[in-house]
Amino acid sequence: MPSVSKGTIYRQKGTQNWSIKFYVDGELERETAATANREEAEAYLRRRVDEASRGRYTDLRHRITFEEMRCMLLDNYKFKRNRTDPRHHLKRLGEFFGSMRGEFITEERIAEYSRKRLHDDQVQPATVRRELAVLKRMLRLASPRLPRVPLVDLPRVDNARQGFFEEKDLQALIQHLPRHARNLVEFLYLTGWRSGEAFRLQWSDVDWERQTVLLRDSKNREPRIFPFRHHPRLEEVLRRQRDEVSTWERRHSQLCPTVFPWKGRPMRKLRRSWSRACQAAGLSGRLLHDFRRTAVRNLIRAGVQQAIAMKITGHKTGSIFRRYLIVDEELLAQATGAVAELLGPGRRSKEPEHD
Repeated sequence: MPSVSKGTIYRQKGTQNWSIKFYVDGELERETAATANREEAEAYLRRRVDEASRGRYTDLRHRITFEEMRCMLLDNYKFKRNRTDPRHHLKRLGEFFGSMRGEFITEERIAEYSRKRLHDDQVQPATVRRELAVLKRMLRLASPRLPRVPLVDLPRVDNARQGFFEEKDLQALIQHLPRHARNLVEFLYLTGWRSGEAFRLQWSDVDWERQTVLLRDSKNREPRIFPFRHHPRLEEVLRRQRDEVSTWERRHSQLCPTVFPWKGRPMRKLRRSWSRACQAAGLSGRLLHDFRRTAVRNLIRAGVQQAIAMKITGHKTGSIFRRYLIVDEELLAQATGAVAELLGPGRRSKEPEHD
């Protein structure tokens, strides 16, 4: 093990921040503690001396900066082909940690960041959790160039949505949607697909002979098939949409390969039309993603086994599937009714006679 001195802290003339110095195998090491607080500087010195004594000391030439960690994360996202874009979270993190080197991102500073975002900026715990998850991944990727990887304490989030659609809700909503969105919304209600998956759907993926819809590129990067051979309502929605797209093609003398287009191009979002329709139907606050939760509930109501239901909806793990399964009053009533049918009509036991 290397020979390390206890070291000392000092402050250079004309500066506010403390610096530290100590010897590693007879060589003097100097660095800034990046703080004007004496106790924090002494704590930093003790930590650096301890790291050096355990052979974990890295000199200034090999220290990693926040910007280097940021680039490392973006390269990793690109390599993994992640669909999510972390740049918005990186911008928030950079406002606080951007001037720091990796070793200065400690548990104390991470906790300070969490307090600032939750109390000063008054953002939701779910947002802070996503930001800290990005930071945690950055630190893990940079671990070979860090003396130690700090623990990142993520705030607890209780934001599991409880909303789902009944048939009457859907019919009330469709009346207020623009024409180009009606079949799309009913398709999402029947299949439970993510809206982005439906937006990318092509007519070449609809097999009328086999009566299947193929999703080539799902969120978990696995293809998924939705048969509609025994689902006449879904077939009706698709044929109705095919007629509308064919009418548009004849009017504009061009082909449209997208199943649910807007002006001949793949749809990207439906936020404004969706919000207006929900408000008009008295369903404010609902999300397109609520259809996914609704589809899971409907599959379970219909008695479909979980393994098959997960294949249909594209959930990869049982834990995520169960998060979408909202046990409503009807499911509870069906369960208690099944128990009652199993036990049959009971007889009240004869009460003991009393003198």
